[in-house]
Amino acid sequence: MSILLDAAYLTAAVLSSPFLAYKAVASEKFRTGHRERFGGPPPREGNAPCAWLHAVSVGEMTLIRPLVAALAQRCPQWDLLLSTATPTGHTTAAKLYPERRVITYPFDFSWVVRKALRNIRPDLVVLVELEMWPNFLAAADRRGIPVAIVNGRISERSFGHYRLIRPLVASMLRHIHVLCVQNETYAERLEALGAPPDRLVVTGNLKFDSCPTAAPAGRDEALASEFGLGPAERVLVGGCTWPGEDEALLSAYQALRAQFPRLRLILAPRQAERFGPVEHLVRQAGLPCVRRTALGQGTQGEPDAVILLDTVGELARVYGLATVVFVGGSLIPHGGHNILEPSGLAKPVLFGPHTANFRDITDEFIAHSAARRVADPKELTDALRELLLNPQAAADLGARARQLVDHHQGATSRTLDALEPLLQSRQQKGSLSR
Repeated sequence: MSILLDAAYLTAAVLSSPFLAYKAVASEKFRTGHRERFGGPPPREGNAPCAWLHAVSVGEMTLIRPLVAALAQRCPQWDLLLSTATPTGHTTAAKLYPERRVITYPFDFSWVVRKALRNIRPDLVVLVELEMWPNFLAAADRRGIPVAIVNGRISERSFGHYRLIRPLVASMLRHIHVLCVQNETYAERLEALGAPPDRLVVTGNLKFDSCPTAAPAGRDEALASEFGLGPAERVLVGGCTWPGEDEALLSAYQALRAQFPRLRLILAPRQAERFGPVEHLVRQAGLPCVRRTALGQGTQGEPDAVILLDTVGELARVYGLATVVFVGGSLIPHGGHNILEPSGLAKPVLFGPHTANFRDITDEFIAHSAARRVADPKELTDALRELLLNPQAAADLGARARQLVDHHQGATSRTLDALEPLLQSRQQKGSLSR
């Protein structure tokens, strides 16, 4: 099987090489981390037991913060090593876990993953959500390394795709020792794909535990001062925006400014490479623009400037400044982004119709009147106007969101309980070997 997979990977790499060469020139994402991707990470020092946690990108790396802290408390003698597949994920991990080693996840060629596992010598591998690669899982199984999935999820669309390759998916799932999934629907889908039912555990969604429900005292005031925002100003935050959504937010902002002259706009594009183009959009609309990195250097910009959040990992803090939040990836067919961070801070949240990536969460929030869905840019403008005109309705919307977040917290402790047998097994094995 490994030979066939390696041949398939190499064929795909050759066929896509012109595209990859272009992306390597155009995007930093395709220029960094290749030594570890192709050659595996350098050897781990020491002989302490090790848990290798893999989170593919920024969102997953952020949501496991409570789990990493709980594991560190539960197993203080263990090395906790983190891996990610993106440069922004690596940057985020280095900021969130400065005391931990962070590596780039290897490509799934059999010789690369064998070297990676040999160099890291993990006693447990924890994969976040459903980041499964067949050669990696087979190599871990051959070395007797238990693998767990945490915060597992499989969308209806992915389920349909995986059913087309069910034998391969079932083979991968049989290598997983514990599958911690977010809800019963995901458990049923994974069982239908071949997951052993006795290894499936419904633990809830770690995203609820990872989102703050209160800001540290004085943090919002200090950040508002740094951004040049006065106490009378109301703030619209557009988080994780994609092309088409920045334009919609700018149009709404311009339409609302005459009615709400103290309204300010903060735009947070999802991709770092879009910071320049979004700044150009703002200026093209005839509005002043100031970057967050310039504010960090002591500049506040013009009093009515649109603030461009051109930093990574700071959006959760910025949500604390919001009067109302729009979460992007949803007005355009991208699948949506995480609405829980602003919801945990009791902010009124709007999003568009395209939320397939977070359907369970967004549907539940809509059902409990804890968020609002808008169909298009016009509805976005109308909903923003309504919430700005009625602060009590906005506060009630945010309060219901916060209550829903509180109701769902606790997934971290349930996940740790599910991992406990694997941790105990490796500790006992280590004690016997010593």
